Amino acid sequence: MTKPKAEEIPKELDAIADVVLAYRPKPKTKPAKKRKKRAAKIAREKPPSLDLR
Repeated sequence: MTKPKAEEIPKELDAIADVVLAYRPKPKTKPAKKRKKRAAKIAREKPPSLDLR
């Protein structure tokens, strides 16, 4: 099976694929919401210079 070239894919289809692939479900339970909130807080406070690996 061959892959289609980039110029063969319609822009509308590419935009739909970007939306679908970017979807992340929202946390529903209280512990999951706390984990997400804590992870966001840690990400905000962490200086970007420490992320070099």
